[in-house]
Amino acid sequence: MTALILFAFVVTGIVLFAIGFSILRTIFKNFSPGDGRIQEDIRVMRTEIEPYINELVPLDQEELKLFSLNQVNQTLKKSITTTGKGVFTSIYQEPLLAYSYKKYVGKNDAIIFARTAGHEIIYRIKKKDIKVVINKDFFGTIKNGKLYGDNKRKPLAQLQADSQNLLLPVLVGETEVAAINTNGNDRSPNPRAFKYINRNLSGNEEKAFLSLAVFELVQRATRG
Repeated sequence: MTALILFAFVVTGIVLFAIGFSILRTIFKNFSPGDGRIQEDIRVMRTEIEPYINELVPLDQEELKLFSLNQVNQTLKKSITTTGKGVFTSIYQEPLLAYSYKKYVGKNDAIIFARTAGHEIIYRIKKKDIKVVINKDFFGTIKNGKLYGDNKRKPLAQLQADSQNLLLPVLVGETEVAAINTNGNDRSPNPRAFKYINRNLSGNEEKAFLSLAVFELVQRATRG
């Protein structure tokens, strides 16, 4: 009997050690991941989003006006890492933006992979700033709500909080082009993501706007 009890303790100890080792291995693997791990995760994210790509409706000015905070196929899982994905739709349930999100163990260490019909946008979120890659080319850096390109003094675009914190204006250059709806109490059936879009945007202007707008929408959607 004593031998059986001792054997059970040994087996239990081995199992607990294996579980503990597996958890520690997962933690270390997701703590400050290197470039190789980041690229592998991006490949996985791209695969996750691929089934939705052909269904995405092009984001012209009219579709931006119809862009909703509603999502389909949304998931959010919190464990050692936090992962999430979803598809933002228009107020008419047209798919407009698909995304995949992964937060690593570090406080400010994450990736967002997003797709519109016309653009693939990747955000590498770190403690000091956020690198933005659009269609596999580096586009800019987000820091303190401002998007910078090659000119580090003059932002391409920026966010400006209003006094009531219900709207988040987006400026491209010095022109306010839209305001993100940040009203968490908006209980309308189809809450619009943007309260207004005041003009058509050129190619780089569109990319600058999307860089900030998509980041804000996905960040808010994955806070849980």
